[in-house]
Amino acid sequence: MKKILLTCLLALGSATFAQVGPPQATNPNTNNGYGFTQTTGTYTPLSASRTVWQSGATLGTDAVSAAISLPSAFKFNGKSYNAVYLSNNGFVTLGTPALAATYTGLSTDTTTPYEGAFAGFAVNLKNANTTTSEISYETVGSKFIVQFKDLQGSAASAAQLLNFQIQLDLTSNNVSIVYGNCVSGTAVLTGQVGIRGSEASDTNNRVGTDWTATSIGTGSTDSVTLGTANSTTVPASGLTFTYSPGTWIAPPVNYASIPFTESFSTWENGNSIGDLPNAGYWRTWPSRGDNSWRASDITVSGYASTTGWTSLGGNVAVAAPGVAPAARFHSYNTINASGYMDLYINLSSGTGSRLLSYDYQNTSGTDVLKVLVSTDGGNTFNQVGSTQGISASWATKYADLGTSSPTAIVRFMATGDNGSNDIYIDNVNISVIPCMFPDSVTPGTTTSTTAPVNWAMANPAPAFDIYYSTINTAPTAATTPNVVGATGLTYTITNLTPSTTYYVWVRSRCSASEQSSWVSGSSFTTKTFCPTVSAPSSAATGVSVTPAFTWTANPEATGYRLSVGTTSGGTDVLNNLNVGNVSTYTLPTELTYNTKYYYTVNAYNATISSTGCSERTFTTLSICPAQSAPAASAINVPLTPTFTWTASSSSAVTGYKLRIGTTPGGNDVLNNFDVGNVTTYTLPTSLNYSTVYYWSVGAYTATQSSLNCTERSFTTVCPAVTSLPVSENFDTTATGSSSNTNAPTCWRYLEPSSWAGYGYVNTSYNSSAPNGYYLYNDTATTAGGMLVSPQITPLSNGANRVRFMAAGGSSGYTLQVGTLSNPADASTFTQISAVTLTSTMAQYTVNIPAGTDQYLAFRHGVGGTYRGIGIDDINIQPIPSCDNPTLITVASTSANGAAISWTAPSSTVGVGYDVYYSTTNTAPTATTVLNASNSVSTSGTGTTANLTGLTSDTFYYVWARAKCTATDNSAWEGGTRFYTSNYCTPVTSNQNSWISSFTSTTANTNMAYSSATANSAATFGYKNLMSSNNISIAKSSSNTVIPISITAGGPTVGVAVWVDLNQNNVFDASEKLFATTNYTTTTSGATLTIPANTSVGTYRMRVLINYNNSAPTDPCLGFSRGEIIDYSFIVTAPLATNELSGTKDEIKVYPNPFTDILNVSDISNVKAVYVTDIAGRLIKTIANPESSVNLNELKQGMYLITLDMKDGSKKTFKAIKK
Repeated sequence: MKKILLTCLLALGSATFAQVGPPQATNPNTNNGYGFTQTTGTYTPLSASRTVWQSGATLGTDAVSAAISLPSAFKFNGKSYNAVYLSNNGFVTLGTPALAATYTGLSTDTTTPYEGAFAGFAVNLKNANTTTSEISYETVGSKFIVQFKDLQGSAASAAQLLNFQIQLDLTSNNVSIVYGNCVSGTAVLTGQVGIRGSEASDTNNRVGTDWTATSIGTGSTDSVTLGTANSTTVPASGLTFTYSPGTWIAPPVNYASIPFTESFSTWENGNSIGDLPNAGYWRTWPSRGDNSWRASDITVSGYASTTGWTSLGGNVAVAAPGVAPAARFHSYNTINASGYMDLYINLSSGTGSRLLSYDYQNTSGTDVLKVLVSTDGGNTFNQVGSTQGISASWATKYADLGTSSPTAIVRFMATGDNGSNDIYIDNVNISVIPCMFPDSVTPGTTTSTTAPVNWAMANPAPAFDIYYSTINTAPTAATTPNVVGATGLTYTITNLTPSTTYYVWVRSRCSASEQSSWVSGSSFTTKTFCPTVSAPSSAATGVSVTPAFTWTANPEATGYRLSVGTTSGGTDVLNNLNVGNVSTYTLPTELTYNTKYYYTVNAYNATISSTGCSERTFTTLSICPAQSAPAASAINVPLTPTFTWTASSSSAVTGYKLRIGTTPGGNDVLNNFDVGNVTTYTLPTSLNYSTVYYWSVGAYTATQSSLNCTERSFTTVCPAVTSLPVSENFDTTATGSSSNTNAPTCWRYLEPSSWAGYGYVNTSYNSSAPNGYYLYNDTATTAGGMLVSPQITPLSNGANRVRFMAAGGSSGYTLQVGTLSNPADASTFTQISAVTLTSTMAQYTVNIPAGTDQYLAFRHGVGGTYRGIGIDDINIQPIPSCDNPTLITVASTSANGAAISWTAPSSTVGVGYDVYYSTTNTAPTATTVLNASNSVSTSGTGTTANLTGLTSDTFYYVWARAKCTATDNSAWEGGTRFYTSNYCTPVTSNQNSWISSFTSTTANTNMAYSSATANSAATFGYKNLMSSNNISIAKSSSNTVIPISITAGGPTVGVAVWVDLNQNNVFDASEKLFATTNYTTTTSGATLTIPANTSVGTYRMRVLINYNNSAPTDPCLGFSRGEIIDYSFIVTAPLATNELSGTKDEIKVYPNPFTDILNVSDISNVKAVYVTDIAGRLIKTIANPESSVNLNELKQGMYLITLDMKDGSKKTFKAIKK
């Protein structure tokens, strides 16, 4: 590890100039900076021999002078200067002028930094008057004096006055600021006073309001105030501030010798603290400030510090090959200023080139490092090697010093960029090598097989070797070069592979036995040998079927080959056809119309052929005609439609063929029927009603027919409805959306052109789940969108009505009921009635008067913006002699029955009611045949009926009608859905959240259920899977805990599990064995706890996931999105193989073991028999059993026979099948 060694302050010479700061009110400065003294003398104006630079009103315009020569050199901060630059804003600079609008001459760092500044009162100044105000200069004795006469602040009152001189003593190199007549104005004025080096961080300035007792500054922007009360608030005439230099270290007496190595391990005091790597051979400039060099592990910073660094920012870790401390230049806080380290070295010994090497890192920015050499004692310097910019990691750099001078000075000069990381160097080495390597290697512009390589070398070797490879592995001394003995500084490599990246190295060949190390160049890539193809353009369309292929000639090629195919890489049209040394080729035979082709053009010459050339595609001209009618997705198209199209743009077309089918691509109606050279054709025979057809028309020429022409679909008109009733509950129609308006088959959604809204089938607005119809207006205020029925011919006979359910988003919304004469024209709507809606679904009846049109419509009544209306359960029916019942409800269900109730109509019922039920949602009509298997009838005025003999675990739909007389009935009402079960059966409107997985562990039989989609999608969100999915455990005298995992398909949901442990057909609150409290997709750590001594039997287990509730509480309440599935939970008893087990009453099952038939001694009170295997799986369920139970399908083994008694109890027996 390197260490810093701080030696005593060196005084190796008698030069009297040193660093500027740190600022001190002492003389001499204890830190070898400029000392400060304050005296009072006499202000002596310049003589009439002075030179006036500016005077009068011109002083009010910001300006700086050109270089003003000094009579002799002035030494400041370690350098000698022969000229100064004046600013009419109160200061003087060295090295370069300030920018014209610089007012703060001591603290401003610019992109063109000056190397020193002296400020008598730096601020925005102007002339106090137009006659006496001036800036002039004159040499008086040993002093060069700049005089600022009768100036004032740019916004000062007329009374304010400033007079001062900046005096440079060319002998002592002191800087003095002497004040003359200064007068207060009506407002204070602050200005900078003092001196600075090449960076604002190296400043020696003053601060205060009392000119007799100003203080040293504590920051580069500090200033002194010109007050408003004269006296001590302004400088007295003769007040003098003198800055005297410290002692600057002299150049070294002895020079370092070669070989030379500097590791920067010890830093010594030179003109400042720790500013020299070695006092014997090194000198640095400046010795203080942000642009000074220091050891990399510097810890001292701040305005008043010995280093003058503003901060320690911009540091990076020193890593191999560097070893801390390295040398560090503080780019981070240096604005374009430079600083350097000079090495004094004798390069005269030894034979060969003087090679400088050093390790370098500069991770970012625009800051740079240059190496310069002087052989004339430092009067002139010349750059050697390359300018170094960014080097993200440590790298070794080289330079040929190009001299053997015994008094050489090697300068490392860095220039900062104010913001990037600092520059670091380490391990400087200078040695003599017999054969110098090239400075840099640069490939030139390549061809497909050649590449020029150039290299630089100040003193070129007699010859050079070249090595190149497609692998970036550097050659060694033992590597055989590709080229030996190339002369000059350039060489062209030949016989390269096209489109290939190469890496190249060059070394000097000084003799057969002396070669330098290899120097790498940047990689280069040879150009492609492939021609540049111009036509057909890539992915071109509408290309001629005899296309011309064109490309730009490759000067290295002697010919070309063309491949064309119908697949990528295909050659089924042309297989690498040699077209000769041309740049265009036209196919002699036609391609197929409207077809995509792939093609490639390759070049060749005597030695190589191109490979990997880009494949292009084009699509040939389509002669397909543009279809006009029927329009795409048209509806209500006549049964003998007229097909029209626009003639093909190709003059080669001589006719057209029509294809029509009932499936996409189908031709079962017309199979490319030639209709001739026409643009219209009417089918001579009728199509079917309400059918979707697919049609396409193609063109043909004398040689071929078009391909891939657009196919359209249309739907033929629905047949007119000739008898009533007509019902629509929307449940068999797919849902739409605001961007996908829709309606049931033969119905349509219609809107006027001025309408801003939509209508579609949805699940949110319904009276009977799952669907209803939704009309919504957005910003429209008139002319609503509407739902239109199919044509109903008896609609206008005056004997019909429409009944429907409807609701508004809020009470008071209006739904208009009317008819249309043209179902495609919203303007033909005629209103019959305007219904005022409530916010809940209610039934409305509108009688349809005679003479109306034959299309019934439900139109949004508008009334305001952003209003939604729901419609459901539409029933268009004859007006009955008695009214139909309403509100058909299912009061209760059982496994094989249901109790139905309804609300009686207001009119008198003559005979009673008919109740019709079905497992399909198809409403009965007046002609539906009623029988004992699909209906029940009641007499009298009662409003209930019991349905029996239904299939268990099945969805049913039920309707009711009033029997007005023995021969006349009301319309059917209903479509209410119910499920046959002893348990409640909730449903959901949407199953996009479902039970995707349900598993358990530790049970005798574990649940292993999974489903990629909702199992209940066809059964409204509920499914009974008791017969196929179960968990089975053995009866235990202690609680049994079963770990479970339930995963939801879709987003997060709430989950709950119930088990009907008391088998009362109700999921009691105490029987909820698990529920989430937060939304989740997978239950974590969930368990089911079965109480001790739970009886042997099969129990219903309900699993529910609810997208709308994170903690479900009700196993019976339906909801909008989710799924409910019932499974079996089975408790088995310890099994014996030689006895019958059961309850202690007289019911027996026999024989045991049995062969096929198992008898039950008393079947009268048995409701059902369940057969379960020893794993707990339910094998068979027998409802309403007889005393002899046929079990011939069972395999040999032991089974549990459970008798489900009519009183709700269960009796379980063990039996063995032989």
